[in-house]
Amino acid sequence: MPPPDPDLTVVDAPKLHRHAPQAQPPPPPPPTSPPPAFGQPSDLSVTRPDQPPPRANPAPPPPPPQASPAPPPRPAPLVVPTAPETLVQGPVHGDSVMRRVLRGALHPFRSADDVREVTEHGRWIAHPVTTGRRIAVMGVREGSGKSTVSALVTTAFARHRDDRVLALDLDPEMGSLPLRLGVRNEHPVADLAGADLSTASFEQVRQFLVPLGERLWALPTTYGTVGAGRGLVDAGRYQSAGVQLSRFFGVTVADNGAGTRTPLHRAVLAAAHAQILVAPATVDGAAAVGRVLDWMGSGDLRALLPRTLVVFTSHTPHKAGTVDVDRAAGILAEVGVNTIRLGFDRQLAVGTTLDHARLAYATRLTAIAIAAEALRLALTV
Repeated sequence: MPPPDPDLTVVDAPKLHRHAPQAQPPPPPPPTSPPPAFGQPSDLSVTRPDQPPPRANPAPPPPPPQASPAPPPRPAPLVVPTAPETLVQGPVHGDSVMRRVLRGALHPFRSADDVREVTEHGRWIAHPVTTGRRIAVMGVREGSGKSTVSALVTTAFARHRDDRVLALDLDPEMGSLPLRLGVRNEHPVADLAGADLSTASFEQVRQFLVPLGERLWALPTTYGTVGAGRGLVDAGRYQSAGVQLSRFFGVTVADNGAGTRTPLHRAVLAAAHAQILVAPATVDGAAAVGRVLDWMGSGDLRALLPRTLVVFTSHTPHKAGTVDVDRAAGILAEVGVNTIRLGFDRQLAVGTTLDHARLAYATRLTAIAIAAEALRLALTV
C-alpha cells in the first residue's frame, strides 16, 4: 500500500498587531507678554540728559575648560522575555495520525531487507574506536539544515554508543544547534583556549561542558550578548582547544557556520576524519554542492573528498521543483561521494528543540543511516 499523501497545512494570512498610541491634546501656545501701553516702547531704554551714559558690560570671563564628554552608555541588550519553546502552539508530530496508525499496523510485516539494513546501521554507529573521531558538518549556505542534521546525528550516536559523544557548536553566527539540543550557553570554546588540554583530565574539562544525558555533552560557541566579542571561535582557538577536546570523546560532531572557505572552515576540515555536507534538495543546492566539491578537489582538502557524505534536506512536503536526488547521487557517485536524502518532517519544521518521540519514523531511520555512514567514512582514515 503506498504511503498516504503528506498533510497540507493551511496558512492563515499574517496579522499585524500594532500598538495604537493614545490621542494627545495639542500643546498650549507659548505664553506671550501683554502688549505695551500706548506710547511706551517695550524693548527700548530711554536715557535722560542729566544721567551719565550707561556703562558697557564687561566681557564675560572665558568658560573653564571642560573635560571631554563621556561616551553615551551602551544600550541594554534586547532579551527575549520567554524561552523559544514556549512559542510553539502545540505538540507537532512528524507523521500524521493516519501514517502513525498505518505504521503501527504494518510494523510486524517489515521486510527482511529493512530489518537487515537497520541492524547494519546500528552496528556501524556502535563501532568501537581507538581514538576520537571528528565529523565536521558543513552547509553550502545559510538555512540548509546543517544544525538540524548535526543534532540528529549527535543524538543518534549518543543513543547507540557506549562512550561519550560531544556536540561542538562552531558557528560564529550564533547557529541553532544549542536550540535544537535544548542547550543554554554557559562556557564557550574560548574559555578552553588558554588551558593545557594535552595533560588535563576529563574531570578538569567537564565543568566547561553542558551534560545532555548519560553520554551526550555539548559545548556552544558564543556566550553573553550579541556583539560582545567573547566566545567567538576562530581557527586558532579551534586548533588549540577544539581538536584537543575531542580526545575525551568517542565521536565529536562539529557544527560549523555556513560556507566552507573561511580560515575556520579550513581548520575544521583539515582536522576532520569525515565530512557531512548539507544542502537543500533544490537545483541551486545541488549546484552549490558541485562547486564545493570542485573547490575541495583542487586544493589541500582533496583527500577529504572520498570521506564526504552529502545530505540533501527537504524543507517542504511538496516534491515539485525539488532536485532529482537519485540522479544527483549517480553523478556524485562518479567522484566517490555518497548521498542521503532527509525528507520533510513536520516536527523538524517547527524549528525548536528536537522531540525524538514525535519525529517521523523515516526521519529517525535516516538519522541513523547518516550517522552510520559518517562514522564508517571516518574509520577509513
